[in-house]
Amino acid sequence: MANLLKNEVRGRRTAVTKRPAGPRSGVKARRATNHLQLPSLPPTISRPELLDDDGPSDRRFRQLLYDFAALGAYLESAREYFASEVGLSAPEYNCAMIIAQYQGSTGVSVSEVAKHLHTSTAFVTSVTGKLEQAGLIGKHRNPNDGRGILLLLTKLGKTRLREIEPQRLFINNSLFRSISSEDFRSFAEIAASLIDDFAATIDMINVMKVESKRRP
Repeated sequence: MANLLKNEVRGRRTAVTKRPAGPRSGVKARRATNHLQLPSLPPTISRPELLDDDGPSDRRFRQLLYDFAALGAYLESAREYFASEVGLSAPEYNCAMIIAQYQGSTGVSVSEVAKHLHTSTAFVTSVTGKLEQAGLIGKHRNPNDGRGILLLLTKLGKTRLREIEPQRLFINNSLFRSISSEDFRSFAEIAASLIDDFAATIDMINVMKVESKRRP
């Protein structure tokens, strides 16, 4: 399976050709340069740390947002593929993988799964209920907390996730094939540091939406 995927990727790479760069000179070149230097909209952020070095422009910041959105979409497509291969939805697959990673010998709590997925316990409870109905996970009382529930993969759940190990390994290696060890660790730390700020901002936006609806 991995060899077939590698050959497909190689084939696509060889089919890609570089677009020739046409010569630009004189007035047209100067107009193009001026167009790049004079954005038609003011910056969408005011923090000096995030503005471009060569002037009051947020061009690099805007590109970062576009890149983030594209990365998220590509990653979601990969997760949807993994999920479909084992007959699950993407949220069900994500929950199953978190349980597999953190269950240990006794299981992992619903709140722990929710924390890693940056979602609510109500959502995790709903999704894991479907996994339990499918026979992929089991639930039992936390011996240290009579009210708590711990989640564990069943034998069927482990088997199902292991069925796509070759594809998962190959695709994840391919997604991050160009990043160094140092850059990976820096990127992981930066992404983790942004999660709380992003979540707090979305909470603020939701409050703004409610207040906006109340206005006459």
